[in-house]
Amino acid sequence: MLTPHDEMNATSHDSVLAVRLRVARQAAGMTQVELAKRVDTEQTFISRIERGESMGTPELLRAIGKELKVTVSHLLGEDTANHAVRPSREAIASDRKMPKGLRDLAGDDSLIKAMKVTARDLKTLASIDLPAPVSKDGYVQLLVAIRGVTKA
Repeated sequence: MLTPHDEMNATSHDSVLAVRLRVARQAAGMTQVELAKRVDTEQTFISRIERGESMGTPELLRAIGKELKVTVSHLLGEDTANHAVRPSREAIASDRKMPKGLRDLAGDDSLIKAMKVTARDLKTLASIDLPAPVSKDGYVQLLVAIRGVTKA
């Protein structure tokens, strides 16, 4: 439930903040509990922000941004530039739940640069439920095919 203080501080950024915080936290491979500990707050408060019920203080948002390797402007939806693929790449490369071929692709700096692989590309590849294991080369082929059918 929102307190009067939260309602006074609520802005149109709340839903953007909620979504971007959750996405950035998950991309960093952190739970709400882990993030809360790192920024010296309660898990319930992180949850309230992710539900759009609170914005947190500027100091807390800066601490969260630092931990998640994103800017406060990004969290608030004030910037629309493509963000570095690094946090998602690191999260995917180190997440043992991700398929090995995708982890290998995420960890290959030269291939990522040569193909200009974005965080969105990696998230798209991670969202595909494949019936069998796929190698790094297989994920490259999938990415080429996806780009071929989605771009003019």
